[in-house]
Formats: sequence, structure tokens, C-alpha cells
Amino acid sequence: MATFQIRFNILFEEKNLSQEEFGKLFNASKSQIFNWRTGRGEPDIEMLKNIARTCNVSVEWLTGNSDFRKPINTIAAHRTDDPSSELPEDARKSLEDFKRFLYEKHGLKY
Repeated sequence: MATFQIRFNILFEEKNLSQEEFGKLFNASKSQIFNWRTGRGEPDIEMLKNIARTCNVSVEWLTGNSDFRKPINTIAAHRTDDPSSELPEDARKSLEDFKRFLYEKHGLKY
């Protein structure tokens, strides 16, 4: 049995819906659901992404390329916004103090 088929059936069983109801979640027909459940076919990449997004799983997990079921949220290293702006004032001050400490520890100007 293919990994997609196994994992798709896990999602299907967890939702406890009919094939038709389950397919409506991500705009798939009853026959598509049947084929995916029985291993007679697999969805294209756009449908895989739609199923993953709708069921809150990663495409990698759904296709068997990862054991991490939930999508991993990543933050770009080049963020231009400052996430520390959401911290309370005393926490932002502690963060600044720590940055100053690290710079001085490594002989750098702050």
C-alpha cells in the first residue's frame, strides 16, 4: 500500500465523514476520494497542497517524505519587522541589555 493512500485514509477516518462530504472539504469528487482511498490514483500537486492545507498536515507527511504531521511554520531570517516590538517594555529592555552584554563579551561596539 502506498504511503499517500495510508495517510489519506488516516485523515478520512479521523474526519468521520462520507466520501462525498470529505471530498467537499477540498473540492474533490466522491470518485476521486474512492480512487485515492483504494490506491487507484493519487492527486496532482495542487490537490495535494489543498488536502494538506484543509486537513492541517504537511504535504511532506501526506506523501510519506516526513514523519512530521503538522506543517512547520518558518520565519525568514531576513525579516524586516521586529518581533520584539510585541514584548512588554521591561522585556525589550532586558533584550537590549543582553545584546549589549553579548557585544561587549565579544569585543564589539554596541
